[in-house]
Amino acid sequence: MDTVAANGTGGDVTAKIAGVQALLRGLTILDVLADSPDGLASLADIAARTGLSPSTAHRLLSTLVERGYAGREPGSKGYVIGHRVVHFSTSVRRRTSDLRRLVRSHLEAITAETGETSNLVVLDGKNVVYIDQVEGTHALRMVPGIGSIFPAYTSASAKAILAYQVDDAQLDAVFTAEPRIKLAAHTLADRRDFVAALTAVVKHGYAVEESELAEGVSCIAAPIRGRNGVALGAISVPGPTQRVLEPAPERLGVLLKKHALHVSQALGFRQLSCAAG
Repeated sequence: MDTVAANGTGGDVTAKIAGVQALLRGLTILDVLADSPDGLASLADIAARTGLSPSTAHRLLSTLVERGYAGREPGSKGYVIGHRVVHFSTSVRRRTSDLRRLVRSHLEAITAETGETSNLVVLDGKNVVYIDQVEGTHALRMVPGIGSIFPAYTSASAKAILAYQVDDAQLDAVFTAEPRIKLAAHTLADRRDFVAALTAVVKHGYAVEESELAEGVSCIAAPIRGRNGVALGAISVPGPTQRVLEPAPERLGVLLKKHALHVSQALGFRQLSCAAG
């Protein structure tokens, strides 16, 4: 018998490895729930997208439900993100309170001028999170709500933020996550296509999303940049494509760019002292 097994630490190591594996699998399940466009995923879908057996996925989901990190959708067999995750999004809001305070009047001004819902969005790993919002007045509008999470690779806001970073660390986080599912006709699931789109963001100063998260839904977003030029978040306006992108993306793009620049300047950013990108 070897020394590790004799002193009992071999079993401890095995238990720790098993615990880490279970944690990683549980987090992967939460990623699947967060990435589901309608926020709902069946056991079969979760098993398929995580590569877990249905029995293993069910066991982990039961624990997540028990702890409040996942929940069962009433009247369906699907699973949703639980209240404990919403608690974490509230924590994010507390950490970004200063940014929200600076941006709020600009969201109100954008919505008053356009009638569209406007949002303050930040990047969190491979997802974007809505941390503030002013609801629009159109009968047909996009109102996913504060705390909503969407895959970054489908998001104009993520493009706006990722176009202005000092390195590729955040981009790597988005594109090392698997799987990336093509959710609509123009979803940029390929890293090369997404990176090419970032060039247009730097050129125009705002990002365009056209039927990338859902068919017929588009979005314009402009980056909020800090003193060093790095983007900290984005102001976005999503909605039906015919309203958001017509007659041209510049209609909203220039407006959002102006408001985002005012916020950026309040944070210490100076356009002439920092090269774009």
